[in-house]
Amino acid sequence: MKTVIKLLIAIAIVNGVVRVGLAEAKYYQFKDQSQQLVTFGEDAPVSELQSQLADSAAELELPIASDDIEVTRQGQYTRATASYTQPIEVFPSYIYPMQFHFTVEGMKFAGAGGFARHK
Repeated sequence: MKTVIKLLIAIAIVNGVVRVGLAEAKYYQFKDQSQQLVTFGEDAPVSELQSQLADSAAELELPIASDDIEVTRQGQYTRATASYTQPIEVFPSYIYPMQFHFTVEGMKFAGAGGFARHK
């Protein structure tokens, strides 16, 4: 009986770790896509970049609204900031709200490529 209880606890812990790991992986994937859009989308309007970032988040099934993504441009610098809270079931019937936040920046260089279209 002790072995069964230990096994169930181990399975619950592994389940929680996997769920947190998947959430972190999606966060880093979204952050990387955002960095690419900001870096290579220097000629795109800010509203289009924000829309593409929201589309990327939707494709990754992240709980982020378009209002939670801010894209600004000052001269040759473009900055995107995003934040969201994702509820993760780390233990059966226990949901932990993980908060994610990042800021990525890009700089326009004369003659350095064009706008990267997002699939």
